Amino acid sequence: MEILFDNPLANMYGAYFLLFYAVTIFSTIVALVIIKRLLDRSDKMPSPPIPTRIDPYQIAYLRGSTNEMVRSVVFALTQKELLEIENDLIKRKTSENPLPNLSNLELIALEWFGASREVKEIFGANGLVQQLQPFADSYKQTLEQQQLLSDAQLQGSFAVFKWLAAALIAGLGFYKTVAALANGRFNIIFLIIFGVIGLILVFVFGKMPRLTKLGNYYLERLQLAFESLKAKSQYMYQRPETAQNAARTTFAGVDPLLLTVGVFGGGILAGTMYDNYNQAFQKSQQANASSSGSGCGGACGSCSSSDNGGSSCSSGGSSCSSGCGGGCGGCGG
Repeated sequence: MEILFDNPLANMYGAYFLLFYAVTIFSTIVALVIIKRLLDRSDKMPSPPIPTRIDPYQIAYLRGSTNEMVRSVVFALTQKELLEIENDLIKRKTSENPLPNLSNLELIALEWFGASREVKEIFGANGLVQQLQPFADSYKQTLEQQQLLSDAQLQGSFAVFKWLAAALIAGLGFYKTVAALANGRFNIIFLIIFGVIGLILVFVFGKMPRLTKLGNYYLERLQLAFESLKAKSQYMYQRPETAQNAARTTFAGVDPLLLTVGVFGGGILAGTMYDNYNQAFQKSQQANASSSGSGCGGACGSCSSSDNGGSSCSSGGSSCSSGCGGGCGGCGG
């Protein structure tokens, strides 16, 4: 048993061991990042063609999960003059005209609003996000089959390596702590700090990106393909008098502004006649931020996934860094 605490590793001088520990942590994190990229082989597959009949809600889900899909649905109902936004309230407009042709997704959303709802209710308990979750699950299944999203198998495979990395860092730190105490050395505060930092890094870099390599590439293709449409649709909706003409213009049967909201997010509405849509979500975000102390409230703007597994939210001119929770108007879900 003496060899457990009487060996070169156990007797290594503190400063040297900390250097060794730091190198071990760094090497483990680098290996974890490399393994994460190697496990995702979706880039070997051909990219799906851009469909002739585009579903803007599916594209919104691909870009930012359930919350972004819901935001696109709310905008579509607003654009079809079925809902109107007043400050932080979304009200159903009364009309004697029959309802336009709506999808099941839009019908359920319209029914949920009833007479009126606060914006923050959309992302709360029993909110619209929860009501539309079955549609999001259907989109998720389809996109996973196309290998545009990381599926459970890919995430499970990577989770094995993540926990092995965590076990290595924690185990090495724990062993050296026990060895130091057994040898009468109690200056272990830096050892504990290094171990905690190492574990934090494992869980930061140990997240499989929501979008696969193929998913990121496909989304970039969509955004590149519709870049000119985004500029055109924004221009058409700059003034109310041009909106009537713009509303008759469709791309593959979809209003160009709704399509670009799905592809790029609600931030593109800034400066258009639908700018109050963004303002309503910004007010809800600020209210949540002031009450919770967080800069990423229950209704962040648009959300996009990044290669490192994080996400970013933006709404108009404001932004919040990675880590937007499920209540963010774009992340999570």
